[in-house]
Amino acid sequence: MRSRHTLEVLVAITIALAGCDDAATDDGGAGTPCGGPTPEERAQNQAVFDGLSPSCAGCHASGARGYFESIEAFESLLAYEPSLVVAGDPDSSELVRLLEGNGTRAFTQMPIAGEPYAGLVEAGTATLTMSAIREWVTNLKSHERDDRPSIDAPRVTRMGANDVVRALYAQLGLSDEDFFVPASSFNVPLKTAQGDGNYPMTSPDSIPGPYEGLPAERFASLGGGSAMLQIATDGTPSPSFLGTITQVSQAWCRIALDKPNNEALLPAGTVLAGSDDAAAVKQIIRRWFLHFHAVVASDEQVDAMYQAVFVPLEAETDAKTAYVGTCSSFIRHPGWIFY
Repeated sequence: MRSRHTLEVLVAITIALAGCDDAATDDGGAGTPCGGPTPEERAQNQAVFDGLSPSCAGCHASGARGYFESIEAFESLLAYEPSLVVAGDPDSSELVRLLEGNGTRAFTQMPIAGEPYAGLVEAGTATLTMSAIREWVTNLKSHERDDRPSIDAPRVTRMGANDVVRALYAQLGLSDEDFFVPASSFNVPLKTAQGDGNYPMTSPDSIPGPYEGLPAERFASLGGGSAMLQIATDGTPSPSFLGTITQVSQAWCRIALDKPNNEALLPAGTVLAGSDDAAAVKQIIRRWFLHFHAVVASDEQVDAMYQAVFVPLEAETDAKTAYVGTCSSFIRHPGWIFY
C-alpha cells in the first residue's frame, strides 16, 4: 500500500500536470501558471487591497463576498472578476461605480450606508484616492482564474461564533428564551439578558438586538463579526475564543442539565448516577460521543473519558459537576471546534 504522504505527493503532481501550462502566463512566463499575477502586479494589487481594507473589510472579510479575507481572495473574487472589474476600463467596472456612488445593480454605492467611498476620501476618513483606484484598473491586466481547488487551501476550519451559538442551542436543548426576555428602547424591540451569570451571548446584528453590551462582547470574543458595527470576523483559535468557549460550555452544560423536561442531552427518565454505578455513567458518555462528535465510541474511548474527566471531577466536587465538566469537555474538544 502507498503511504498517505506518497498519495499526497502523487495528487499534487497530478494537479500540477493537469492544470494550465506555462503558455498561459503573461510576458513569456513572467507570471504564475494559469495567468496569475507577476510580483509587480501583486505589489500593485496589495497596495489597493491595503488601501481599501479599512473601509471594506468589516463586511467583506469572509463568506462568498469575502474579498478582503486575503490578497488571494481579493485577486480571485474581485480584481480578476470581469463582472466587477474590467481590466483597462474603470468606467465599465462596477467596483469603481460602486465606490463613486453610481452602482448599476442591487446596490448603488459602497459602503451601503452613509457616504460612498469617494465621499469618505473627500472627508479625509479614507486614504486611497479614487484617481489611484482608477489608475490601478486602467493598468490592470486580465488573468484567467484557476477554478481548481488550491492544494495549499486550509482543510480544517474553526467554527464561527454564529455556528457555536446555533450548535450549542441545538445540542444542549437551549434557546434565546433561556437567556433573554423581551425589552424595548424608544419603541425599538430588543432582548435583555436574565442576568449575566449564565453567560448569555448573541450577535449585535440579531433581531431583536441585545439591550446590554456584554452578550454582544462575548459573541465578539468568539470571533463573531458584525456588519452593523463594521467588525470583521476572526476565524483563528485565539486565546479569547478558547477562554470564552470554556466558560460558555461549562455554564450552558449546567443550564441544560438543570432544565426541566430537556431531553437534548439525556433521554427522559435518565438518572445521573455517580461512579458507584460506572456502567450507567459510561452509557451517558457513550451517548455524548455520538451526540457531540458523531462518533460511535469504542470501549477504550469511553473508559478514557470516564477515568480522565468524570472520576477526578466527581472526587473533587460531586457527580453533577462531573457531568457538567464531561459535557463541556466534548464541546471544547478539537473534534467539536474544528471541521
